[in-house]
Amino acid sequence: MASRRLAQLPHLCEVMHVESSLAAWPTFQGPGPFYVGGAMSGTSLDGLDLALVKFWHQDGRWRHELVQSTCLPYDQSPWAHRLPASYSLRGAALDEVSREYSQWLNAAFHEFFDGTPVQAIASHGHTVHHRPLEGLTRQIGQDPELAQGFGGLPVVCDFRVADVDRGGQGAPLVPLADAFLYSEYAVCLNLGGFSNASWTAQGLRRAGDLGPVNLLMNHFAQRCGHAYDQDGAIARSHPPDEGVLAALQDLAFYHQAFPKSLGREWVEASVLPLFDGLSPKIALSTATHHAAWAIHHGLQHAPDGEVLVTGGGAKNAFLRALLEADTHRTWQVPSAAECDFKEAVCFAFLGLRKLRGEINVWGSVTGAALDGCDGTILVETPLNP
Repeated sequence: MASRRLAQLPHLCEVMHVESSLAAWPTFQGPGPFYVGGAMSGTSLDGLDLALVKFWHQDGRWRHELVQSTCLPYDQSPWAHRLPASYSLRGAALDEVSREYSQWLNAAFHEFFDGTPVQAIASHGHTVHHRPLEGLTRQIGQDPELAQGFGGLPVVCDFRVADVDRGGQGAPLVPLADAFLYSEYAVCLNLGGFSNASWTAQGLRRAGDLGPVNLLMNHFAQRCGHAYDQDGAIARSHPPDEGVLAALQDLAFYHQAFPKSLGREWVEASVLPLFDGLSPKIALSTATHHAAWAIHHGLQHAPDGEVLVTGGGAKNAFLRALLEADTHRTWQVPSAAECDFKEAVCFAFLGLRKLRGEINVWGSVTGAALDGCDGTILVETPLNP
């Protein structure tokens, strides 16, 4: 058997105008169908979401089918502790954790995708640092080990760095996929560690992070002895602290124009100190009410109509009830699979567009000077065939 090496391919394109000649992967040209895997790990640390998605272009638009999906809970692996521990690491120590996480992801990919018709995999990695105003975003799990054992199957990763290098926020990235895959909705809203939303206004896709959701709510639920607040039962049963709510609403982030994005660092530095002195249950209620306020506030200039609501927070019945107080909109939660795995579906689509040599990041969303065809392509190639 020939020895092998892992090659890291350069960006296919990094400019607003993309020539078709730049598309170096003929397998992914034409209308499809294409079978692409998506892998997503979010700030709420629930687990690794894996999806196999069928994409095809028909009647002038992209369509998709979620073929299969699973979540690998972090609480059943060492990464429940290793991922948050990595937030304080820098340099060689963080690089080593990233390589080990890449190896863990690779094993998960093989277990999930082997035996399927998968043609490519797109992996977000896990964000450990996100300070775009300082020109920094870092996702671990982007190393060549991701592609080990997949032969010529391309693995697309590291989607955010190029946009930050162009002066953008490096986030949110999902809105482009929203526009292509979920155009029937006026607004696409995801309730993960943070809430983020996208919509079309004046011919451009607008989007941004709105506020903390599961990252903050789960923090206080765990102080109440639960992994999360089932159906929002604890928050529903306790009043929020009105003074803390007012202080949260005064935070500078909420008075900045889009595009804008949030990171874990902001919650730790600016949000959590405001909860000092509150009991865990009152804090949880306050966090839940604030999550709803931040969404209503962030959507005040978005169009009325149907809102697609996805992500783990969509399962919180009390949070949904708070959102539904805005009767100008209809809040639609899709099937359980689509709700849970939409971000993995969207990153699979961004990976497909990368392989087609097409724009997959919009500067109108991230604040970058240019659109981009972003991500790094990893592929295992023969060293001495």
